[in-house]
Amino acid sequence: MVKEWKTKKFRGLATVEMALVLPLLLLVTLGAIRYGHLFLIAQQITNAARNGARVAIRANNPNADADVRATVLQYMTAAGIPAGQYTLTFPDPTTLPLGAPVTVTITVPSANVDVLHVPLFTNFEPANWSLGATVTMAKEG
Repeated sequence: MVKEWKTKKFRGLATVEMALVLPLLLLVTLGAIRYGHLFLIAQQITNAARNGARVAIRANNPNADADVRATVLQYMTAAGIPAGQYTLTFPDPTTLPLGAPVTVTITVPSANVDVLHVPLFTNFEPANWSLGATVTMAKEG
């Protein structure tokens, strides 16, 4: 008799607990997915900058400028960020002397890397932030 009384009294308790806990659980899960994706994109941007710098430092490459742009475009497209959605800056490698630093910088605005497009997350972030990478290597001879 006592067991039956407790079952009737607490019948809706699991539903209420789930209604309270589920939004928090979903918020944490979606947040982990979003920031995990941002770290993945940041690593892919770093790889694009690193490989662009490796192409730029090669000796005796008359098409270095075009080769760097093509290499970075290939890596960024593979990362899901097509041309026009990032900024690429680097000096003209053909004019640099042996041993000079070659710096390749890639910057991607936050709007171009958001995977979830959930306004709730963007309320907690600074406006107009960006992901980027800068890689510096010495010109080879």
